[in-house]
Amino acid sequence: MDHWPAHHRPAQWPAADAAHLLVYPQQMQVVEQAMFSGGMPPAALMEKAALAVSRRVRELLGTADAGWGRSQPVVVLIGPGHNGGDGAVVARELHVAGWEVTVWSPFARHKPLTADHLEYLERLGVPRLQEAPTPGRGQLWIDALFGLGQSRPLPGPLAALAREARLAGQCIWAVDVPSGLDDCHGQPLGACFHSRRTFCLGLYKRGLVQATALASVGQLERVDFGVPNWALDLVREQVPLPCGVTTADRATAPWPEPPSAADKYGRGRLLLLAGSQRYPGAAVLAAAGADASGAGAIAIIMEPDVARRVSDGYPHVLNAAADLSPPLEPGPLVWRQLPDLDRYDAVLLGPGMDFAPFTAHAWEPLQRFAGLLVLDADGLNRLAATPEGEAVAWLRGRRGPTWITPHVREFDRLFPACSHGDHPERAAAAARAAGITVLLKGPRTAVAAADGRCWQLLEGAPTAARAGVGDVLAGFAAGRGAMAAATGQLNHGQLARAALDHVHAARQLVREGWTHPSPPMVAERLRRQDQQQEG
Repeated sequence: MDHWPAHHRPAQWPAADAAHLLVYPQQMQVVEQAMFSGGMPPAALMEKAALAVSRRVRELLGTADAGWGRSQPVVVLIGPGHNGGDGAVVARELHVAGWEVTVWSPFARHKPLTADHLEYLERLGVPRLQEAPTPGRGQLWIDALFGLGQSRPLPGPLAALAREARLAGQCIWAVDVPSGLDDCHGQPLGACFHSRRTFCLGLYKRGLVQATALASVGQLERVDFGVPNWALDLVREQVPLPCGVTTADRATAPWPEPPSAADKYGRGRLLLLAGSQRYPGAAVLAAAGADASGAGAIAIIMEPDVARRVSDGYPHVLNAAADLSPPLEPGPLVWRQLPDLDRYDAVLLGPGMDFAPFTAHAWEPLQRFAGLLVLDADGLNRLAATPEGEAVAWLRGRRGPTWITPHVREFDRLFPACSHGDHPERAAAAARAAGITVLLKGPRTAVAAADGRCWQLLEGAPTAARAGVGDVLAGFAAGRGAMAAATGQLNHGQLARAALDHVHAARQLVREGWTHPSPPMVAERLRRQDQQQEG
């Protein structure tokens, strides 16, 4: 449930349009058939889609960093179906524009449209190879062999060619889907062509953004060919579809806006329950993320030895352990009680807590807490350690909204019944079951709300996947949620926005030459982003 006032409720973010929807190949086929039934000739759609790919290919080939001038050869691999027809149009356009192009199609029969395009290529004088191209000869290959809806392994000779090309480091760009990849689930069907770039036609295929597909897909970009809204309605109205989001979507994402006269408490009050003697840095990093969020008042409860580390770096973070009675004793922390939580807008539980005992007397006020509860790391592990079914029941019984930020192993421990499917499916199933919002971390993080809304990030920062980065994200998301709750603007799309901001910060650092940015660097970049947003 969202917590925006009725007069301040945002429009759906992002729009469920062709630029954002993630569809299964079967749903893409429904859209295409609707366009044909609506009067679009198949030949016209092929030409329209392939011309859009051709324009993008020529743009990329003309850039200095692409490394492909007109003197360097391009080989287009053409399949028997309409994906092959798309490739033939690309070959034609490159040939006419002056590139050295050859084609190869190891099939005796082709669909009529594809056969027509191949015949025209022959009349234009485009050479057609009789034998398979040899990988590693300075050529760019354009893979237009099979495309949408693949479900069978590549035939033996093509499978062998795919393996040879991978070993040789052959540069390949794929039209719609790399050959040998199941674009429904993102699983290679055996040997698979590994593309450095994939031009996804019309709508994003959700299999292409799953972790198992990334090595085959390379850099993914959508090529628009004008899918009409009435055709999209046929799949939008079936079930809630996930939306793919990129850092460019940050500009329109939900963002809490405290009143200009808001004091520190009006900008969000956040309590962190984090850190331990074994993981003192987790408390520091969670505090760094929370500080970067712009939350007005941050407090933390932690072991006395850990408290000094946080106060050294963040002297403005209040040590709320002073509010406990009896006071904390030196040594490992035993969570017997919590302070009055009603003074906070959000609570983050979990980063680096290790195995500190957490008694029922501490869980009860968290369940009664009307504010936002964010569970991460050991907070999730504590909950997962309860008897089967009790964790989900506890979450459903929470008085206030709950966000969780697990990685896959933490997720599987907490939701064993939701261990199948891709990231959006799993996150959505858990969100529905527990009545919460789930951020399932991974190479392409997914976020799902209990009402069916779902987002998947189309970008990642793999070299920034380091211990402690998740603590920064948890603190940042909790701080942003505290600010939103304080101003009556809590919207679960803000958790997806927090994930986008986190990825954007890491990607900026990588682009600037920091190959493996550290968690404190990511936190500092988030802080700068937040200041720029408010400025």
